[in-house]
Amino acid sequence: MSDEHQSGSSSPADFGVSTKPIHIVEGSLKFHGRAPEIIGLVLKNLLLNILTIGFYRFWARTKVRRYIWQKMYVLGSPLEYTGTGKELFLGFLLIVFVIFLPYAVISGVLRATGFFDNVQTEFWFTIGTYIAIYYLIGVAAYRAQRYRLTRTRWRSIRAGLTGSSWKYGLWSFLYNLLKLVFGLITPWQNMHLWRIEMQNTHIGDKFFVFDKNKKSRDVLKSMYKAWLVPGLTTLLLFYGPFIYLAFELGSQLDFNAINDEDFNSKVGLYFQEYGTVLTAWPFYLTAALVVIILTDAWYQLKQTRLLLSLTTFENIELSFDAKLISAIKLIAGNLMIGVLTLGLGIPFTQIRNARFMARHIHIDGQLNLATIAQSLSDDLTSGEGLAEAFDMGLV
Repeated sequence: MSDEHQSGSSSPADFGVSTKPIHIVEGSLKFHGRAPEIIGLVLKNLLLNILTIGFYRFWARTKVRRYIWQKMYVLGSPLEYTGTGKELFLGFLLIVFVIFLPYAVISGVLRATGFFDNVQTEFWFTIGTYIAIYYLIGVAAYRAQRYRLTRTRWRSIRAGLTGSSWKYGLWSFLYNLLKLVFGLITPWQNMHLWRIEMQNTHIGDKFFVFDKNKKSRDVLKSMYKAWLVPGLTTLLLFYGPFIYLAFELGSQLDFNAINDEDFNSKVGLYFQEYGTVLTAWPFYLTAALVVIILTDAWYQLKQTRLLLSLTTFENIELSFDAKLISAIKLIAGNLMIGVLTLGLGIPFTQIRNARFMARHIHIDGQLNLATIAQSLSDDLTSGEGLAEAFDMGLV
């Protein structure tokens, strides 16, 4: 009798009920936002920005973020944005009074006292200013990312970003400085900065892991192979014509046998002979720029795909499958919206960006929520002051 009872018993799965423990979640990234839903919000933000001479933009940005966050579903649950316009505004004021106002006062005093009468002194002061700003841009980007993450909740679990923004800014500055004379550093730079961000990003008390399977060396090789496409394209299309012109002109001129007058005369005759080519030069530069932008966009997509393949969170793996044509449609559409609306349609482009991310970023694996505890650290009392001062980060 007992055997018959066991063979005839039913399990929850027989009725379509999941037998997976409730603390195990899986799914994908989905975005349910629609542009028409925020038309009223955009118009309200525009009116209040006009009435407050632009100061309402901190609160306007916060409301747009809240909409985008709550429409983004990760593993079946929506995100929540807890930042406030007041925090963004206070962060902006902090940077203005701590950095920009003192700089303006010091610069004014030095100019009034004749310190800048020496051209060389003024030159080096200006160079130092540009270096400081260039360095602070990296710091601002990291702190802005930290603020957004600390104000992000998923299933009431707070995200965050640890690490030093000053050290990240230094790395970013040094890499960009080196890239001016050694462009081949680009893939290495991008992987290193990505590693810093990912290894310091956490959800609750669990951190993302970069290169869990020790494949970063192979991935870096793939990045360099991909980087050759925009690198060689830029070299050939921009520098190739000048190199050709130099060789062509050099083959026709004997620099040791002619004087300056003959040299200038022959150069003038050469340019007259190729006048049609020179007339078409602006069109060539435009076409070359378009090709370079397209090859760089292709590389950026390839790079994102490779770097995400090295990024994991617990048992979750990430992948990215966007193609160049879809990226072109996104960028072209965003530019058209921005131009036709004189910048007022930026929130609509942010929705397009969020939809693009959700469509092309894939999440594989299951997440055990029972292993994640709430994080009580990494809190910021003000947000994105430097980024706001430099007008960085539209989302």
